[in-house]
Amino acid sequence: MVRLKGFGALEELMAEVDRRFEETRRGYPREVRCRKGCTDCCYAPFDLSLAEALYLAQAFRKLPRRVRREVERRLEKYEKTWETEVPKPVDPLALSRVRLRCPFLDDRGLCVVYEFRPLTCRVYGLPLSVGEETVVCPRSGFEAGKTYPTVLFGEVLRRLAEISEGLVPKGGNVRVSLIGVIRGGFPGAHLLEEPF
Repeated sequence: MVRLKGFGALEELMAEVDRRFEETRRGYPREVRCRKGCTDCCYAPFDLSLAEALYLAQAFRKLPRRVRREVERRLEKYEKTWETEVPKPVDPLALSRVRLRCPFLDDRGLCVVYEFRPLTCRVYGLPLSVGEETVVCPRSGFEAGKTYPTVLFGEVLRRLAEISEGLVPKGGNVRVSLIGVIRGGFPGAHLLEEPF
């Protein structure tokens, strides 16, 4: 994993989630169907913790200028759809029904920030417990009524809030859209070490 300065706790959580993902993939190879070129998760919009937003914004700023411009071009369409189709305040379950191409997904179907992708992207192919519901990727092979290892997404969010709080006082309560990440307009963005 490529590491960014100042994000040790977040990168440790990401590495832990990646290990659990790989363990589940090895144990359930027919059910976990994630592979290069599968982009279902790239059309599932979500918001980010402050820690993830800072991390992703810093990674975005390190991209070559040409790639950043392509992301910004795709962001224009994303932004229009976000404003008209995403329910406010953002509700994770309602949001899961919206299909919206991530601006970081390039025209070849590859994520330009894959190494730095948020935790939602990292767990998408696994069963997730979200509140009282368990959700799975529609392309996965997980069958209803069977028991599988499940990501307790509330625990992931709790840990992200804790990490965010360590970066900025009251940062655990901050949620940021990809629009804010790319445009640099979110509480705490002033902490980014490298300007454009």
